[in-house]
Amino acid sequence: MPLPTPDFWEFPKPQRPTCLLTDDGSLTTSRLVQLLIQRGWQVVVISLPQSLVAQQPPLPPEVNRLLLTELREEYLQQQLQLVLGTYGSIEAFIHLHPVTQELHNNRFSYLNAEKAILKYVFLMAKHLKTSLTQAAHHGRSSFLTAAHLDGEFGLGGKIDFGVIGGGLFGLTKTLNLEWQGVFCRAIDFSPELDAETTAQAVITELYDPNSLILEVGYNSQGRVTLVSETPMAA
Repeated sequence: MPLPTPDFWEFPKPQRPTCLLTDDGSLTTSRLVQLLIQRGWQVVVISLPQSLVAQQPPLPPEVNRLLLTELREEYLQQQLQLVLGTYGSIEAFIHLHPVTQELHNNRFSYLNAEKAILKYVFLMAKHLKTSLTQAAHHGRSSFLTAAHLDGEFGLGGKIDFGVIGGGLFGLTKTLNLEWQGVFCRAIDFSPELDAETTAQAVITELYDPNSLILEVGYNSQGRVTLVSETPMAA
């Protein structure tokens, strides 16, 4: 179902709110960081191990990049505790899921990498729960994921894509049920969209006042969501 451009809610937040952003290895990360800074956020970028995401786009000098080098949960928890110790709290988490040509060149390698990335996001959610749910008591806190299926939640039937990233939608909708007060949204971008369009759309969704919509798609036709229909009896 087509969706209009949402209203823009300048929700109350601390003087210098902190956003934790995972790096997808593309210029979308760079542009989104710039847009967040312009809106008063201090941003910490998490770069996953280079075995999973090889590229690291440039960042503004005032932005800290946390480069992860291991896959162990204990190591990830330790690094997140260091971030929390420095910034006090996290008001927003945004995961940008990478797009890779390995889907076509080496499908086995691609699937293993995507599984590892998805597991990382689940673990980050586990260890950010306390900070995000506590921040929700003092204003809006947010958990956003951005995948690249086909911009139609994998239902378009026109683009070949890896299905594992679809797990982000299940995670985000589950957290919406379990984390009272935290704004949760899963976004599906068509891989055909450029970095500027994608970054601007993430900001649009982050500031959407409508918390009833949990998943949004973006493709060349615009902004969409899923609706259910009851089939007519024969």
